[in-house]
Amino acid sequence: MVKRKNLTWAAAFAAVIAACLIFIFLTGGKSGENSAEIYENGKLIKTISDLSPDKEYSFEIKTENGTNTITVGEGSIWVSVADCSNQTCVHAGKISHAGQTVICAPHKLVIKIVGETSADAVI
Repeated sequence: MVKRKNLTWAAAFAAVIAACLIFIFLTGGKSGENSAEIYENGKLIKTISDLSPDKEYSFEIKTENGTNTITVGEGSIWVSVADCSNQTCVHAGKISHAGQTVICAPHKLVIKIVGETSADAVI
């Protein structure tokens, strides 16, 4: 009787492990995908749904206050070139986690990562 009970528990445990592994392989180990939203003067002007393209790419955002070159790749987004005087947005570097932002105040431009936050986030 004891051996049969142990065998039942072992089978149930193995089934749970197998289900977890199948989930990880099917989702690529990601619980949620992040995307980026770009705002100009508080208005949403562009959404980047895939931060992990096959190849890194860049595009320009031209505002009445200046121009920023935005680069996307490796799961991140960043301002690679800006014609503002302080270059704070360029020095902010790459962002990739929900809640992170890059702000170019002179151009009134905000890049914000949206998506699921990590379970190990500090509150």
